[in-house]
Amino acid sequence: PIAQRKRCTNDDTTPKAAESAPLAALVAGWSGLLPFIGSAGLYLLTAEERWLDVLRAYAAMIASFVGALQWGYAVRDGLEGALAWRAYGWSVVPALAAWVALLLPVQTGLPLLAATLLLCLVVDRAFARSRPGPAWLLPLRTALTLGGAACLLGVLWPLPDLPGG
Repeated sequence: PIAQRKRCTNDDTTPKAAESAPLAALVAGWSGLLPFIGSAGLYLLTAEERWLDVLRAYAAMIASFVGALQWGYAVRDGLEGALAWRAYGWSVVPALAAWVALLLPVQTGLPLLAATLLLCLVVDRAFARSRPGPAWLLPLRTALTLGGAACLLGVLWPLPDLPGG
């Protein structure tokens, strides 16, 4: 039963804690980094701007997905009142930030998406204090978030002045 599993309260964020995740979560999570790594790598190898658009679009989808986790938790936990307003309200912020990032020039949109992903992690850690999840979740989220943010920021150092930016 879920109640007997170790719950995450932000105490153990080591990569070792993530290893206790179900295999399906590990495979899906790490597979989710492939588009970040692939599009960032292809941009760095080819300097073709389309890979930045691919990277930005994928990051926007992931930001929306990660924000929506709090919506799901709020539904699962039957939140009401102020807690519900916080969880449901926050859950749409990453999608809105991602939408703005898609409207901005690449040089501005990519850092905004990296910041959005990192902020999602910070907020999820704060929510976990009052509503803990599985012990493996935040350590895995941390590794995946840092990987995605590194890809988004890593393409910026060789980024030339692009048209429209």
